[in-house]
Amino acid sequence: MAFEHEVELDVSAAAIWLAFRDQNTILPKLLPEAIASIEVVEGEGAPGTTRLIKFGSVSPDGGYVKEKLVSIDLESRIVVTEEVEGGHLVQFGFTKWVQTLKLISTGENTSKVHVTAEFEGGSEETIAKSNEVTKHGLTGTFKALEQYVKSSS
Repeated sequence: MAFEHEVELDVSAAAIWLAFRDQNTILPKLLPEAIASIEVVEGEGAPGTTRLIKFGSVSPDGGYVKEKLVSIDLESRIVVTEEVEGGHLVQFGFTKWVQTLKLISTGENTSKVHVTAEFEGGSEETIAKSNEVTKHGLTGTFKALEQYVKSSS
């Protein structure tokens, strides 16, 4: 099964990419209700690196996701991650969630983030809920990063 979502941004792909690369520090400050903390638990940023993302008050039951970096293409601004614990696997009953995120330049000061995910498992109901929650989360995250970039320039 597949998931797909795009978010249009009013900042350049290069600027949003710089902010995105520092997301472990930036996102818990920008969105504390959504992301309490992001901690690298293994590795140093290369493929195989694993990080633990603890969700904030939007997930009152102590939600988290542990994800592994599968690949990163700095030139093309593409990141592939795989959830290995928590997240979609626990919340929606999936047995696999591999997400590809690509930042695309659409103009001098505009860009879009294109996210796809390959997943397995879940029911029709949990897939629909996952799509809704994931789209909302991605849009909120990237719009917050967009505002961060605008206020930092």
